[in-house]
Amino acid sequence: MKVLKILDRYLLREMAGPFLFGVVAFVLLFVSANILFRVTELGTELGLSLWVASELFLLWLPGFVVLTFPLATLVAVLITFGRLSGDSELVAMHAAGVSFRRLVVPVIAVGLVVSLATLAMNELLVPVCNRRAEEIVRAANERSGKAGERSIYLKEMSGGKVSRLIYADRLNVATGEMLHPTITWFENGKPVLVTVAERGKWQDRGWQLFNVVNYPLDSKWPTRTRHRSWRAEFPTSPSEMAQRARSPNEMTYRELKQYIKYALRQHQPTVELELTLHHKFSIPFACLVFALVAPALGVKSHRGSSSIGLGLAVLVGFAYYVLWNYFSIVARQGGGVNPFWAAWLPNIITGLVGIVLILRVRR
Repeated sequence: MKVLKILDRYLLREMAGPFLFGVVAFVLLFVSANILFRVTELGTELGLSLWVASELFLLWLPGFVVLTFPLATLVAVLITFGRLSGDSELVAMHAAGVSFRRLVVPVIAVGLVVSLATLAMNELLVPVCNRRAEEIVRAANERSGKAGERSIYLKEMSGGKVSRLIYADRLNVATGEMLHPTITWFENGKPVLVTVAERGKWQDRGWQLFNVVNYPLDSKWPTRTRHRSWRAEFPTSPSEMAQRARSPNEMTYRELKQYIKYALRQHQPTVELELTLHHKFSIPFACLVFALVAPALGVKSHRGSSSIGLGLAVLVGFAYYVLWNYFSIVARQGGGVNPFWAAWLPNIITGLVGIVLILRVRR
């Protein structure tokens, strides 16, 4: 038992270096292809200072780092088992009575720990950072006079038909106020009234509008009317508006789940949102899946070269991405795969392949 614990610690130490190497390598790849391009583009377009551009860079970084963890896990295990096989250490361990399946146990444990760490980071840190980054971009848009970037536009449905179109220049969730709201009211799918106000205030589970002009579009409203104060009876709260205006990447799992419920009540399509919701779990647990696939592939490579491990990781990662993309497209097109299975089938298939590969290794 003591020997096995020592062996487990040895494997963990051997995987630590390649894991960090994989994280750094893939982060540099993502940074050069995505973050730097976005920051440079926004800096040129909006005139961002070096400090603000650097802040945006750091805020967007966690969202890309978590994407590297599954591939980094794959690289670490491939390189480690490739070196152990190439240096005949696996043969020595087998001669000492340690089976290959026993060697996989700490690898699976590492995959599970990294999956949980990725999930926690993806849920607790990434949405906060993305939200703050979006606030910075919106503030920069305001300073540059790009009013379109700060507007709120919502389409609300009832019984499968449009009930309201809501537009506002600004929404302040903290104070519950809208600036320059415009509401188009529908009946039986047809617009009947346009309400334009100077501002709106959330009061008693409804919107109180001030300095209002109602423009009739239907005979039900025969003349234009003006009101210093007018009650607009629709129950969409400021927080719900802000949540709907927020990107799914800025939401936690719970927030996104609530948003999906709200969208379903409005009879809006939710496939894309549900895919994003389930990917919040399935992508982190790709670390565990890759930990199942990598040991047998590492043994077959018989090399400890980081370049070989990195190359195999890219091939396996590409195959996983093909499955992930295929099932996502099928779900979006209503091809008989619901979002849950579209998100998890790549993990299930890849994990089963890994289990079969482990069982086929005889030593």
